[in-house]
Amino acid sequence: MLIAIDDEPAERQVRAILESAGNRVVTAADGAAALRILSAHPCDLVLCDAMLPDMDGFEVCRAIKQAPATRHIPVLILLGSDDEVERGRAFQAAADDVVIKPVEQTLLLTLVRNQLRLARLDDQVHDLEGLVMTLARAVEDREQSSAGLAEKVAHWATQLGGAVQLPEDQLTLLYKAALLHDVGTLSVPVDVLSKGGRLDPGEFSQVKRHPVVGEQILGALPRSDQLLPAVRHHHERVDGAGYPDGLSGDNIPLFARIIAVADAFVAMTSDRPYRGRLSREEAIGILRQGAGKQWDAVLVNRFLPLIEKTDGESAPEARSAG
Repeated sequence: MLIAIDDEPAERQVRAILESAGNRVVTAADGAAALRILSAHPCDLVLCDAMLPDMDGFEVCRAIKQAPATRHIPVLILLGSDDEVERGRAFQAAADDVVIKPVEQTLLLTLVRNQLRLARLDDQVHDLEGLVMTLARAVEDREQSSAGLAEKVAHWATQLGGAVQLPEDQLTLLYKAALLHDVGTLSVPVDVLSKGGRLDPGEFSQVKRHPVVGEQILGALPRSDQLLPAVRHHHERVDGAGYPDGLSGDNIPLFARIIAVADAFVAMTSDRPYRGRLSREEAIGILRQGAGKQWDAVLVNRFLPLIEKTDGESAPEARSAG
């Protein structure tokens, strides 16, 4: 943790408060020294006085937030008074919060604790984004015939999610879940996945395990709990004849029902080892026939206009997993 303050008594007070809570504190006499320390040492949080000998704290904050290596570090700016103009300058410089002098111990420790917690959550989110893409690519690398299919499924799933008015944060989660819906196929032998003919009962049993294996793989990742039901249940059927749990109707999670429709359409309109691609019109006919049996009828009815007014067989533009 770094504190950049030029007022000796205030520096000693703040340092004592933070160290009393078990924090390791490094001090810098001015803004330039603070930025040098940041460039050389990892730092969890910066507490910076607004008034420094060489530059003001707003400039220091702006420099920290503009540099790719430090922009995720929380910055608290110390203000000499509770002035609205100064508060505005702090937030315009992208400060995460302000602290008013004289510093009140409980408030300072609460602000620092909250900012450190938010920073850890942000790190977990970024870790998850990288893992999402790594796992999705791993599935496609094992089976060349599936290259690009996960992103197509994710595209159509989010299109359908938008059509049923899911909020933006839910669409982002849906996109990740759709990207990873088949991650459990990492446990299925490649020769089974790429088999040109009909699977025998033993081979089909291996394939049927992939939703459960996918749930187990993702269960070890941070903040993946909202993805797990979609991955486990994307092969359920609304008539209860699906797997792995034989869920039916609305007992199937919404994300799983959405992904099932998108997955079916992409699979039907793509070349697979066991058959050539179907036309969009053929796929639409099969979706209509299966509405209310295999797939959620309301979702199919929302989905068909989306693919009827676009070129459903073209590769969609990838959405960010973040």
